[in-house]
Amino acid sequence: MSNQIIPDHKFAVDVCGIFKITEILNDRWTILLLREAFYGVTKFNDFLENTGISKQILSNRLKHLIQLEIFELSIYKEVGERERKEYLLTKKGKSLNIVLLAMLESGGNFIEAGKDVVKVFNKSTDDELKLKLVDSSNQVIDFKNLELKLIHSKK
Repeated sequence: MSNQIIPDHKFAVDVCGIFKITEILNDRWTILLLREAFYGVTKFNDFLENTGISKQILSNRLKHLIQLEIFELSIYKEVGERERKEYLLTKKGKSLNIVLLAMLESGGNFIEAGKDVVKVFNKSTDDELKLKLVDSSNQVIDFKNLELKLIHSKK
């Protein structure tokens, strides 16, 4: 039995979400900035400190993520302080959380045995969580039962 989920054809790259995500997540700095935003970071200096990125690269990546509508720029002012900028995830940006969780889970398989690894847990129950695909009735679907179809967008 084949592992293919596209039996006899391929989809053009311009209709493939995997290709689109690779365009967006095209370098490690972008992925690290999204990881930091996923962890709750919003301020330029915190992105700078947590990633080790240079100021110029950080500035360029943040501008690019704003253009892609993944971040939105927000101005805030604390009492007695000057106005400052923060970078907030948009709805599109938040939709990438599932991608980051998949990278976290899958990437853990590549961390050397015996080393610590970040895992995801339910806050309330402390149960370890795993990503699964479910159908409309919330039943878990095995990968061997997947089929990709081209759907015409209504945008």
